[in-house]
Amino acid sequence: MVTIAVCDDNIRFAGSLCDRIKDICAFKIPERYMCQVAVEMHSSAAVLDYIAKNTINILFLDIDMPEMNGFELAEKINQLQPDTIIIFVSSHENFVFSSFEYNPFRFLRKNKLDAELEDALIKAVERHMASAETITIKTDRETVELRVRDILYIMSEKNYYAVCGTDFEYKCRGTMSQAEELIKKYSFFRINSGCFVNMERIKRFESPNKLILETAELYISQRKVSAFKEAYALFTRKRVL
Repeated sequence: MVTIAVCDDNIRFAGSLCDRIKDICAFKIPERYMCQVAVEMHSSAAVLDYIAKNTINILFLDIDMPEMNGFELAEKINQLQPDTIIIFVSSHENFVFSSFEYNPFRFLRKNKLDAELEDALIKAVERHMASAETITIKTDRETVELRVRDILYIMSEKNYYAVCGTDFEYKCRGTMSQAEELIKKYSFFRINSGCFVNMERIKRFESPNKLILETAELYISQRKVSAFKEAYALFTRKRVL
């Protein structure tokens, strides 16, 4: 089952958005995914109370809310329920680039919902269903299965490569070319000769060449900066369009 929720302090808008989502779930998304709009909420506090006992798979989240705004709430959700897919919904297009720090799946403009909502919801459901995709790696001691979305980066270390997440690091004997074979169909970019970064886990890019992740800072080689900017622009554009 895919549990979907909406949080917007505009009660009328929240109700309307829930109705639209229900229609898309009923007529555009296969029944086998069992999508349901579990709850409509009107404050960040209500969301935090809800996730203390329940799981939200996809959350449509307003940004400009009193007491705790959507960015602050997203940061807490990323800590408490990191698998929740967050889709920001806002009237303020100037928030779009600031939102990337909170790793949203999409940023939707309220005045463009008719054009953007259906595609965003369908892709979010597909992302949720695919979130369990894994790769299998072999260390000197064990074979480990990792979810792709949990990997932050892969770093070369002499005759090994290290697969790193927020709370793990596994060293595998092999080359970066072998590591690339494992992740080539996912959103990784080779930022220098010794490092692949998972673009889904980038919190922000700081000019001229620094990337900020949850638990690491990585640097793009000078000759890769231009190609990275192009690839990352295309990747982030998918979050808006």
